[in-house]
Amino acid sequence: MKFEKEYRERCAARGLAPDGVEGAVAQVRALEADLIARGASLEQPVRSVVESRVAALVDAGKSVQEAIMALARYFATSREENLAIRLLAYLLPIGVLPAMAARLGDLEGAAVRDRVMTGVSVPPAGAAPETYPAATKAFVEALEAELGPERARRVMTCNVHGIPITAFSAERDRFLELGSVDAWLADYHARQVEELSRHAEDGTLWYEQRITRPVVEYVRDNPEVQGGVREGGMVFATKIPYDPDRFLKSTDTLEKRRLACHCPMAASAITEAGSAVPPAWCACSAGYEKVRFDAVFGVDTEVAVLESVLAGSDRCRFAIRIPAGIPR
Repeated sequence: MKFEKEYRERCAARGLAPDGVEGAVAQVRALEADLIARGASLEQPVRSVVESRVAALVDAGKSVQEAIMALARYFATSREENLAIRLLAYLLPIGVLPAMAARLGDLEGAAVRDRVMTGVSVPPAGAAPETYPAATKAFVEALEAELGPERARRVMTCNVHGIPITAFSAERDRFLELGSVDAWLADYHARQVEELSRHAEDGTLWYEQRITRPVVEYVRDNPEVQGGVREGGMVFATKIPYDPDRFLKSTDTLEKRRLACHCPMAASAITEAGSAVPPAWCACSAGYEKVRFDAVFGVDTEVAVLESVLAGSDRCRFAIRIPAGIPR
């Protein structure tokens, strides 16, 4: 197993206990055996073999999240970034629809939740991202039919990944130190550019993204991206493309939309005929943006989707209303 020493160190650095590291190594060795049996290797991996191993674990009813993360970490270590990014996309949808169902129950009651979820078949954890759009579409359509667009949007605009407010405590402190929205936005954006620059220099992944110098320059030149721009009582923010390097290189409109979309529960449904997943689903992405501003401003904020990939744009753009009393 090549890169074993580096891989063990990476796993330990991510907080895995010794038995967790051994379990991760075992997952990679099992994949290595599958690859060798099919004429490939860890040094020359074949994506279809990697994905078939994940599918086999799912079919066997095994918990696969740890296995997928173990393999993604290995390929990040061995600089097979495309495979690492692909495997991480398997993890992102896990738990999203159950979390939405739980929020629906909290807001509208168990009976409403049960009616909405009756026709929604949630793929098993570890299923390929391409299996999710049908369930996402069914959920949005059933939710809007039950509640109407506005109440449905309220349900979907949420912190679906359960990010703790405390994750932004340092940003709250920085905002209070700087004393205004404008100052904090400029400072936040500058720090994001610095972080991306480090990843461009050392070649490591930034979350699921490969960062290059053109990506850094794109973000630096667009303060709405990884930051925000205030106009009057609103902050306008644009999401960085999911695959920013390929997004910047692409000249194909449809491909750019797919490359911009962060949602593995919808991206594969973006076709020439439009998106099979209703654009209303992008309220979930607005909820992701909202949690940061809720934390920084210390109060509940209003967030609206202005443009989205599912609605035909090549970017996702949001408007955040600055609460009364917040120094601009």
